[in-house]
Amino acid sequence: MSGAETVAAVRELPSVSVIVLAFASRWLCFTKTSVAEPPATRTRGLLHLSGCCDPEGGRARVDFQSFSNSRLGIGLALAVSRAMPPALGYRIARSGARRLAADTDSYMTRSIRTNQWMASGRTLEGAALDEAVRATLEMSGRFLYDIYHLPSNPQALLRRVAVTDVFERFLAETSKGPHVVVGVHLGNFDLVGQSLGISGWRAQVLSVADPNGGYQWQNEMRARNGLEMTPVTIESLKRAARRLADGGTVLTGIDRPLPGAELHPRFFGAPADVPVLHVRLAMRAQAPVIVISALQREDGLYELQASKPMMMSGSVKNQDDVVRNAETALAVAEEFISRAPRQWAMPHAVWPDIQAP
Repeated sequence: MSGAETVAAVRELPSVSVIVLAFASRWLCFTKTSVAEPPATRTRGLLHLSGCCDPEGGRARVDFQSFSNSRLGIGLALAVSRAMPPALGYRIARSGARRLAADTDSYMTRSIRTNQWMASGRTLEGAALDEAVRATLEMSGRFLYDIYHLPSNPQALLRRVAVTDVFERFLAETSKGPHVVVGVHLGNFDLVGQSLGISGWRAQVLSVADPNGGYQWQNEMRARNGLEMTPVTIESLKRAARRLADGGTVLTGIDRPLPGAELHPRFFGAPADVPVLHVRLAMRAQAPVIVISALQREDGLYELQASKPMMMSGSVKNQDDVVRNAETALAVAEEFISRAPRQWAMPHAVWPDIQAP
């Protein structure tokens, strides 16, 4: 995949919310809604926009990527998820995953395939790799359903999270001076992050730059639960530096690829397009880094995983030191992902120059 293709694809596909739109389309097919019928409710009207009918064959195609970029796309995901019980939601997650996985030429499917292959140590192949892609898409759909299905009630969200010793220690640790927290897109990281905010955790979140309507809506949801959402800009980076200097906490991602990155730390054994922003922030502020994720347990609850605080060593002006520190944090991310690789909800190409078989 060329660099230009990667950049264009990442701009078009902001998040796995596109998966929910595929599920919404499946639900529309299940309910046999006709485009000739007037929508009975606002939710039903939204479902017409997700479409699975065309004038001749009764099924329409939808540009899931473009639609998922909009506030309307996220609104559809929210409306659909809240309107259906879990049994139906998970059933549609399975159906939607099969549909998306079958499109083997799509950017998202190819990206997930390569990510899963790399996470397996390049051992998965054939039908086993196909199943890994499908299972990853299904898990991603379940995670999105779970967070969108919940009512606008903080206590309902907290009931989906296991408040363990790790959860309590993380809250206590990050209240004692500056920390740079980096999240792995593993499990329901969004739900657990919001549960931390509801529990009193305060952090500046460095999120995707130039958020579109869909991302803005998601960020508003997160902000209502106590997280300070700041898309990456020069000003937000300056604010992050000031926050760390004042003893606060900054949160950003560790595994979302950054096309055209200058440095390429090794991740699962190969140079990757992952960011090093967190390392530079931590080195300048002399603040420890904590890696977190949010795996789903067998009982259905989501559990915070958190590393011990790690100090970054060396000079921020030395690129070798920056890369070495980044790889220290990435080694923890690898360990977390290896615990449940199908829960790694990363739909972008982390290694754009590598293609799985």
